Amino acid sequence: MKEKGQLSALLPQQSIAYAERMNMPYLGYHLLRETLTNAVLGESESPILYWLGKDMGRKIPIRSAAGIVHPFMRLGLGQLDLVEESEQCIRFKLFHAIFHYMTEQRLSRALSFECGIIAGAIEQWRGKETTAQLVMQGQSDIQVVARH
Repeated sequence: MKEKGQLSALLPQQSIAYAERMNMPYLGYHLLRETLTNAVLGESESPILYWLGKDMGRKIPIRSAAGIVHPFMRLGLGQLDLVEESEQCIRFKLFHAIFHYMTEQRLSRALSFECGIIAGAIEQWRGKETTAQLVMQGQSDIQVVARH
């Protein structure tokens, strides 16, 4: 599978190529994730972000559990490592430098988006209903467990 094409269902290829060449500060993105989504979505933030993520994830073609790792990095969502894979469960470790500066409560709400993306991509690949949940042991040990 051509890696460049994995994100083309989400954005026009020309804008992806241009955006990947830019060297922009991360602060604006963090502001959107930290403040805007919380202010606009309120108590519904977590389920809405999960739903949006799952919808986007279904558009990212993968051929294996590890296939979602590179798109995650390209989208700036963090470093995703495949930890364990079985027929019913796939476990990833997720890391981003900004996580250290967010409270555990904030992470548990905001990372619903990442959980949704993983669930959607795996669901599309496996052809089975898939859910993903966050498992946190502090800000430095964040895992996403996908079950189908």
